[in-house]
Amino acid sequence: MMSKTWSTFIAASSFRSPAVQPSSNGIKLNMVTAKWINLLSPDLGITPPCQIVPPRSGAVSFAADDVLFTFGGYAEKDSAAVPDRFVVNDLWKFTPYTMTETSSWGWTKIEQDPNSCIPGPRLATAMAALPSLSSSILLGGWDPQEPGTGGIILDDVSVLDVNTLQWSQLISSDQDDDGIISIPGGPTSRHVAVPVCINNGESIILHNHRCENHVLMLSVSSSEGQFRGKWKRQPTTGNIPSSRGLHCAAPLNYSNSITKSVVIFGGAAKDGKMSNEAFVLDLNTWEWKKLLCTGDQPSPRAGACLCPLDGKTVILFGGAETRDGGLVGLNDVWTLSINIEKGLGVWKCLLKEQADDITCPPGRNAATLTKMNAQALLPRALTDNESLLDKEPTYFLLQGGWNPFRKTYNDVFVLCILPE
Repeated sequence: MMSKTWSTFIAASSFRSPAVQPSSNGIKLNMVTAKWINLLSPDLGITPPCQIVPPRSGAVSFAADDVLFTFGGYAEKDSAAVPDRFVVNDLWKFTPYTMTETSSWGWTKIEQDPNSCIPGPRLATAMAALPSLSSSILLGGWDPQEPGTGGIILDDVSVLDVNTLQWSQLISSDQDDDGIISIPGGPTSRHVAVPVCINNGESIILHNHRCENHVLMLSVSSSEGQFRGKWKRQPTTGNIPSSRGLHCAAPLNYSNSITKSVVIFGGAAKDGKMSNEAFVLDLNTWEWKKLLCTGDQPSPRAGACLCPLDGKTVILFGGAETRDGGLVGLNDVWTLSINIEKGLGVWKCLLKEQADDITCPPGRNAATLTKMNAQALLPRALTDNESLLDKEPTYFLLQGGWNPFRKTYNDVFVLCILPE
């Protein structure tokens, strides 16, 4: 029987970040501030976007050609007595704002073809987009099924063609095996999957609680409308992360988009003990390094969001930590600047945890935070602000999540990271 932490899926509004020093621990730091934009706020003077209904946590989101998608998760319907929670397999996309169709922008449910291989309901899954193939790969997850049964952990691998929005199963690319492939080592959930570009080819790196001396690499190709894949068990060395789930991960790319490393943060062991460790995997040497970090650091947590900001910096949002009253959702925002060669990192808190502040999203875990093309998706009144004209902000869309066992969210917040 899994611990409660593992079976649970585990943002400060104005630019209020503390001062950021230009360098620390020998690492050149990004001089950035952070701001939340609540797209549902009447103060914006725009038609609010459509929301995902019902709210859900534990879903997966990804971006493809400036379009954002969300799949699956643990949905919740309010009731007078006990909230009705159930797992789903619906697909949503974020429709851009236009002056002529202001009432239909935001999240729109996609009517999926029942004749395609639609993946079953799940949460605690992972999904990675492969732009060169106009596809996104869904990997494993957990279907709780009937309450009290424990559900099933999944090992399937599904492909979404983002041009046709058709699902298919991934076929083996081995000449001697033309069957459907699954995740090596057996079913998995609470794992991470990161798209990477190595040697001019796109792959996916999967890390789960069984990756004690390796990571799993999935190479995907497409021919005549059929997607094929091949797994590789890539050995790793160095200071390898201990067994964990509900951690988060992000790639760090060179300027030419070749991936140089993968960063993972946090998570929880099977006994429920949470971590605030950060590790970086060098994709040239396949060596793990546990980052020696300076400055104030995030608390141990699980189910947080981690996104790349540039080739040496990631953004961390939220997660859940353990307190006397149980699991509590967080809404703080951090940057982690990394020197891969030296194994050093510097944390900076951009937005501290804020309780009861309606201008920022309530604390949560099991949410998604996805980089977005704000110029293509948001009203121009939000992105053409005079204060932004001489700067290049980076925007991320927050979707879903929950404050464990209390409330599930479908608010629509955008995180704006702005150079100073």
